[in-house]
Amino acid sequence: MMNTGDLSSRNKDMAGFSEMLDLKAAELLFYSPFSFLHTVGDYILTTETFIDPLKNDISDGVCKISSVEVEGNGHYFVWKELSWDSEYFRRRVIRLDLVLFDHRRADIAGRAISRFLDDTIHNNDYIFINVPCEDLLLLQCLSGTGFSLIETRLNYYFSGFDAAVPSLMPVRKASVDDIPALKDVAMHMRNRYDRVHADPAFTAEEADTYLGTFIEESVKGFADLVLVPDVPGEKPFGFLAANYPKPVLGLNIAKLVLAAVDNSKQKGWLHHLLSGVIHVLKGQKTDILTTITQASNKPAIRCWEKAGFRLGYVTHVYSCSRQV
Repeated sequence: MMNTGDLSSRNKDMAGFSEMLDLKAAELLFYSPFSFLHTVGDYILTTETFIDPLKNDISDGVCKISSVEVEGNGHYFVWKELSWDSEYFRRRVIRLDLVLFDHRRADIAGRAISRFLDDTIHNNDYIFINVPCEDLLLLQCLSGTGFSLIETRLNYYFSGFDAAVPSLMPVRKASVDDIPALKDVAMHMRNRYDRVHADPAFTAEEADTYLGTFIEESVKGFADLVLVPDVPGEKPFGFLAANYPKPVLGLNIAKLVLAAVDNSKQKGWLHHLLSGVIHVLKGQKTDILTTITQASNKPAIRCWEKAGFRLGYVTHVYSCSRQV
């Protein structure tokens, strides 16, 4: 059965989870968001960029642990309620960060996952998980549990800042006055392959409005930088948002947040905006820039690879929604 009991039960869950997590550390490298780094050893990379942050989130109450036992086998589920998303969509939105077990029986793990869903997802709740492609057993276990594949993500990284040059076309930082135009671009130049648009749990209108709100909040400070085309007489017809670098194991790593361009206005502007962002981040002493796109989004893939991005790793996004 599933354990969600008193303090002593939760402490027992945490002790059992921590022990299993430490024992399986060598197998969890691909769960690190920086698994493409080769400047440090695998154990240090896994521990400092995945295991320790996960334990800290649990200790701080940011994440919860649920345990499910099936035929004497323990299974641990680490999950988090996303407050902003839950408030926005007016339904409980949960991100499942890890499913941990120490056996090779897909049928048993599948039963544990189904039991976790039965005990956790109620009414109009929504849950999703981003699984590295290397975790074949978990991917096989998710089949038949209520989870559905929504998106296959390609995670890219760029490290060629030494050779980076300014954009050939004029770009500028977005202002609050640009928000109406940028929301219109985000909503009408939709990427039907992104997680929200691809998921039948959300209507097209909900997904469009979500991205419109996302870029609005990015301009207001959710992102550190939003660049737009600086074309006289034209409202901004595209944008690229990014966050400034943060230190990770001796490297300064930044990330792209959101992009959309109306190519009916002028061609090639995603590349120009990307060049502009890279130039700004170079001034921030950035070592590596990361981004994601979908395996089905060939135009974005061509743009990233043309700029010198390399594939770091691949993940699959699964979701489950029991709408009533």
